[in-house]
Amino acid sequence: MKKLSGIKCKRCRNLSYTEREPNGWTMKKEKINENLRHAIHQLMCEDEAVVVIGEDVREPYGGAFKINKGLSDDFPDRVIGTPISEEGFVNMASGMAIMGHKPIVDMMFSDFTTLSFDPLLNFASKSVTMYGDKLDLSMIVRCANGGYRGYGPTHSQSMQKYFMGIPNLSVYELSPFHDNYYVFNRMFSEKNPCIFFEEKIIYSQYRYENGVIDELFNYSFKGDHENWAVASIEENSVPDVLILCPGGLASMCMKVAEKLIMADEIEVKVAVPSKLYPCGIEAIIEDAVAAGKILIVEEGTSGHTWGEGIAVKLYPYLNKQKDGAIELLSSSDSIIPASKYYESQVLVGEQDIYESVLKLMKIAKEG
Repeated sequence: MKKLSGIKCKRCRNLSYTEREPNGWTMKKEKINENLRHAIHQLMCEDEAVVVIGEDVREPYGGAFKINKGLSDDFPDRVIGTPISEEGFVNMASGMAIMGHKPIVDMMFSDFTTLSFDPLLNFASKSVTMYGDKLDLSMIVRCANGGYRGYGPTHSQSMQKYFMGIPNLSVYELSPFHDNYYVFNRMFSEKNPCIFFEEKIIYSQYRYENGVIDELFNYSFKGDHENWAVASIEENSVPDVLILCPGGLASMCMKVAEKLIMADEIEVKVAVPSKLYPCGIEAIIEDAVAAGKILIVEEGTSGHTWGEGIAVKLYPYLNKQKDGAIELLSSSDSIIPASKYYESQVLVGEQDIYESVLKLMKIAKEG
């Protein structure tokens, strides 16, 4: 292993900071929030154009979920605390990106992206191509996303679908499979604005690493930029059902997959993309056709979603199969209650996923 060059901060010089396969931080059993924090730190070490912008991102707070913890100590001039004005600081980040900086914007909760919709849609995404020549506008808007925490209607929504289909704006989601250092480099390499949704409930979970999930399941990457992580008992086996879900629900779907094989002898593969939009399906067509039965699971409410777009793309490959079927599973058409009990009645959960697979298999659950 060789040491990375260009390390500019004391923290990195004092750590075992090496190039590995894949290169990055050498760590044992890494939590997802740690991987995310280390990814941003590494990017800031390697590229002085990278800056962090947002509310309460500086010490001693380090952001609402502590992802920016320690960054303002190591990079005091490149971690910029802002007033409570999402529209203002996203506009500022867009201008900085046009001038050659690479802003990482911390959106405290994804619900607040509604306040930044105008600068993202009408300035950042359009500025890339509206002047005749393509402009580089490398910026990432990070959004803590989703429910299951009892935070109530205004701090628990899944907002991904509102940003699908906007030219020059890419949509990604945090995943327990994908190393965030590479995901962030991929986003910056697009030289377009990107929005990155981070499911709050998986921050404290451990990453899946080295192709292993547990004693039953392994995973491998497929597609351009290894966009799809596909988890299975045996990579080349033909599953009974293929489950597709964004990264925030990956761990939940894996728990259901384990229950299905152990209790019902139903073999499931789970496919999870890093990039939600634009999202190609070429890498998973073979698995989809082999399974024939597909369940697409999302936390957000139904209607013009990532899952519906994927279903439309997959349908032509399945419509001639006698037993081919695609089911969509979303949360209820409701605001999200603050009560944990009532929240669990609204948001999609493990039992919903389990029963949807049984429905696909036409197995009636006894009792």
